[in-house]
Amino acid sequence: MILPDPRMYPRVNAANPVIRALMSLLTEREADAVKAKRESLHALVCELLQANDHAALNAALTQAPSENAYSILWDTLRSATEKPDSYSEQWAVPFAIPLILVAGVKGQTNLPGRLADVETVRELLKKHDIFATDADIWLSPQLAHPEQMAQVNPAQLSRWRDQLQYASGGLPVTFQDAPVPLKDEGVFVRYLFGVAIQRKDAAPAVRIGGQVGAWGVPLAQELGKQLQTPGVTLFTIPRVPQTWLAAQEAGRTTQLETQLQVATSNALRSIRTAGRTPVVTLAAHESGEIRMTFCGLEDGERWEGFVWPLAPLDHTEQVVDFVRQLMVECQVNDVRVIDAVQPDRVGDLPFFVTAHIAPVTQQ
Repeated sequence: MILPDPRMYPRVNAANPVIRALMSLLTEREADAVKAKRESLHALVCELLQANDHAALNAALTQAPSENAYSILWDTLRSATEKPDSYSEQWAVPFAIPLILVAGVKGQTNLPGRLADVETVRELLKKHDIFATDADIWLSPQLAHPEQMAQVNPAQLSRWRDQLQYASGGLPVTFQDAPVPLKDEGVFVRYLFGVAIQRKDAAPAVRIGGQVGAWGVPLAQELGKQLQTPGVTLFTIPRVPQTWLAAQEAGRTTQLETQLQVATSNALRSIRTAGRTPVVTLAAHESGEIRMTFCGLEDGERWEGFVWPLAPLDHTEQVVDFVRQLMVECQVNDVRVIDAVQPDRVGDLPFFVTAHIAPVTQQ
């Protein structure tokens, strides 16, 4: 059974030149013309970056009329932001490493918003060839909040790419320290961020993307040691370095996946401890969310819910695949996927479908 996409997309705004170029590309079928129109869209986005017209770029993303249209425009924006001109002999690569922090405490406290010894982290990443040994790389001791990462727009990133000559001075941005507020338990995302100077025809100064390798465990241990706070149980999960824009998406998705894993573990433990058979129900809602419920087949009164807010780059089928795989690992056999979009609310309360609360039939 397929989970429908509940998001509402705007009509095509032909008055917007970026949307007009995007739709011309999407409706083209001839190979040479597709290539030319893709280059035309890229050139238009580059012009907006050079003009520092962040408002126009944001408007185009907001007006993307479909999931596929948004994805293509986003990829074009990333390419225009991250790739230097062919004649450039060197360029700056702003990057970030998403960190997932799974923490628990009796009461409340704050986790540090910066590392006490960033040089040890830098050397560890050099040792494992994430940073090239002789590369010019700066790594900030601060752990950036997602909102701080989002403050840096693509036009700024493209200027940094072209204008920064040395990494030693860091990035021309000032962030306030953002300690992690913890009450009882939570899953948080923060970012190690920095900049590397990449020279043409040289090996990568910083290894971008790929998979977490042998370096993941020692980095997690070092970060856990530096962030450890009295009374706190802390698990640190580093992801691979990414370019600035890609890191934010990876961090958001991984945080949601980890939150779902924690919620699943807690809910299933409660259901099985009570001697019940777990049933998981998945439904898309008009609010642009996927809502998931856990309950016991034998108990219609008690259930727990989880909400996955769909971002523009989310694919409903990927969320469903992740949930199904998670439930296989958790030995849950009864997973129900509702094939009709459900209302956000029924009466004054948010609506959740469970094994005992039937979905609403759309008229």
